[in-house]
Amino acid sequence: MNIVKRVLLMLAVATLASLSAFGADIAGAWKCPKPSQTLNIKQDGAKLTGTLQNTIGNLRIAEGKIDGDKITLLFMVVLSNGVDPLGVAGYDSLAEEGQVTEITYKGTITGDEIKFKITQERLETVRELTFKKTT
Repeated sequence: MNIVKRVLLMLAVATLASLSAFGADIAGAWKCPKPSQTLNIKQDGAKLTGTLQNTIGNLRIAEGKIDGDKITLLFMVVLSNGVDPLGVAGYDSLAEEGQVTEITYKGTITGDEIKFKITQERLETVRELTFKKTT
Protein backbone atom coordinates (compact mmCIF):
# COMPACT_ATOMS: atom_id res chain seq x y z
CA MET A 1 0.00 0.00 0.00
CA ASN A 2 1.48 3.35 -0.91
CA ILE A 3 2.03 6.11 1.62
CA VAL A 4 -0.89 8.30 0.46
CA LYS A 5 -3.38 5.44 0.88
CA ARG A 6 -1.99 4.64 4.34
CA VAL A 7 -2.31 8.26 5.45
CA LEU A 8 -5.88 8.49 4.13
CA LEU A 9 -6.80 5.21 5.86
CA MET A 10 -5.30 6.43 9.16
CA LEU A 11 -7.23 9.72 8.88
CA ALA A 12 -10.49 7.86 8.22
CA VAL A 13 -9.96 5.56 11.21
CA ALA A 14 -9.07 8.51 13.48
CA THR A 15 -12.18 10.42 12.37
CA LEU A 16 -14.46 7.46 13.08
CA ALA A 17 -12.83 6.88 16.47
CA SER A 18 -13.30 10.51 17.50
CA LEU A 19 -16.97 10.46 16.48
CA SER A 20 -17.69 7.30 18.49
CA ALA A 21 -15.97 8.77 21.56
CA PHE A 22 -18.76 11.33 21.85
CA GLY A 23 -21.35 8.59 22.06
CA ALA A 24 -24.87 8.41 20.77
CA ASP A 25 -27.18 11.32 20.18
CA ILE A 26 -29.20 11.34 23.40
CA ALA A 27 -30.81 14.75 23.10
CA GLY A 28 -34.49 14.80 24.00
CA ALA A 29 -36.80 13.70 26.80
CA TRP A 30 -36.17 10.63 28.96
CA LYS A 31 -38.74 9.43 31.51
CA CYS A 32 -38.51 7.37 34.68
CA PRO A 33 -41.86 6.09 36.04
CA LYS A 34 -40.92 5.59 39.73
CA PRO A 35 -40.19 8.04 41.12
CA SER A 36 -41.75 10.05 38.30
CA GLN A 37 -38.97 12.08 36.66
CA THR A 38 -38.21 13.54 33.25
CA LEU A 39 -34.73 14.32 32.00
CA ASN A 40 -34.65 16.90 29.19
CA ILE A 41 -31.22 16.64 27.64
CA LYS A 42 -29.51 18.93 25.15
CA GLN A 43 -26.29 17.70 23.56
CA ASP A 44 -23.34 19.54 22.03
CA GLY A 45 -20.80 16.87 21.14
CA ALA A 46 -19.77 15.24 24.43
CA LYS A 47 -21.25 18.06 26.55
CA LEU A 48 -24.75 17.65 28.00
CA THR A 49 -27.03 20.31 29.49
CA GLY A 50 -30.70 20.36 30.43
CA THR A 51 -33.02 19.75 33.37
CA LEU A 52 -34.42 17.04 35.61
CA GLN A 53 -38.10 17.53 36.49
CA ASN A 54 -40.38 15.75 38.92
CA THR A 55 -43.54 16.53 40.89
CA ILE A 56 -41.59 18.46 43.54
CA GLY A 57 -39.33 20.63 41.41
CA ASN A 58 -36.71 21.12 38.71
CA LEU A 59 -32.95 20.80 38.74
CA ARG A 60 -30.54 22.13 36.14
CA ILE A 61 -27.72 19.82 35.01
CA ALA A 62 -24.63 21.54 36.46
CA GLU A 63 -22.24 19.33 34.45
CA GLY A 64 -23.00 16.62 31.95
CA LYS A 65 -20.95 14.51 29.58
CA ILE A 66 -21.22 11.46 27.38
CA ASP A 67 -18.38 9.14 26.42
CA GLY A 68 -19.39 6.22 24.25
CA ASP A 69 -22.29 4.54 26.06
CA LYS A 70 -21.41 6.14 29.43
CA ILE A 71 -23.23 9.23 30.68
CA THR A 72 -22.54 11.37 33.76
CA LEU A 73 -24.84 14.11 35.06
CA LEU A 74 -24.05 16.29 38.08
CA PHE A 75 -26.72 18.23 39.98
CA MET A 76 -26.27 20.70 42.85
CA VAL A 77 -29.05 20.36 45.45
CA VAL A 78 -29.91 22.31 48.61
CA LEU A 79 -30.67 19.92 51.47
CA SER A 80 -33.57 20.37 53.86
CA ASN A 81 -33.32 18.38 57.11
CA GLY A 82 -30.64 16.21 55.48
CA VAL A 83 -32.85 15.19 52.54
CA ASP A 84 -32.74 16.54 49.00
CA PRO A 85 -36.05 18.13 47.96
CA LEU A 86 -36.38 15.95 44.85
CA GLY A 87 -36.27 12.74 46.84
CA VAL A 88 -33.71 11.08 44.56
CA ALA A 89 -30.84 10.83 47.01
CA GLY A 90 -30.53 9.37 50.45
CA TYR A 91 -30.69 10.95 53.88
CA ASP A 92 -27.45 12.69 54.86
CA SER A 93 -27.24 12.75 58.66
CA LEU A 94 -24.14 14.99 58.53
CA ALA A 95 -25.81 17.68 56.45
CA GLU A 96 -26.70 21.06 57.81
CA GLU A 97 -29.95 22.80 56.89
CA GLY A 98 -29.54 24.59 53.56
CA GLN A 99 -26.26 22.86 52.72
CA VAL A 100 -25.56 22.37 49.02
CA THR A 101 -24.61 18.85 48.00
CA GLU A 102 -23.74 17.10 44.75
CA ILE A 103 -25.96 14.38 43.34
CA THR A 104 -24.40 12.41 40.51
CA TYR A 105 -26.21 10.26 37.96
CA LYS A 106 -23.79 7.79 36.29
CA GLY A 107 -25.36 5.62 33.67
CA THR A 108 -25.05 3.33 30.73
CA ILE A 109 -27.09 3.82 27.57
CA THR A 110 -28.51 0.79 25.80
CA GLY A 111 -30.76 1.65 22.87
CA ASP A 112 -33.61 3.78 24.20
CA GLU A 113 -32.80 3.15 27.87
CA ILE A 114 -30.39 4.66 30.41
CA LYS A 115 -29.71 2.84 33.69
CA PHE A 116 -28.35 5.25 36.31
CA LYS A 117 -26.64 4.71 39.64
CA ILE A 118 -27.24 7.78 41.76
CA THR A 119 -24.84 8.91 44.45
CA GLN A 120 -24.92 11.81 46.86
CA GLU A 121 -21.77 13.48 48.10
CA ARG A 122 -20.42 11.57 51.14
CA LEU A 123 -22.89 8.69 50.56
CA GLU A 124 -22.58 5.47 48.58
CA THR A 125 -24.94 4.64 45.72
CA VAL A 126 -28.31 5.61 47.11
CA ARG A 127 -30.58 4.65 44.25
CA GLU A 128 -30.76 3.04 40.83
CA LEU A 129 -33.16 4.39 38.21
CA THR A 130 -34.03 3.49 34.63
CA PHE A 131 -35.07 6.15 32.10
CA LYS A 132 -36.62 5.44 28.70
CA LYS A 133 -36.47 7.78 25.71
CA THR A 134 -39.84 9.29 24.81
CA THR A 135 -40.96 9.64 21.23
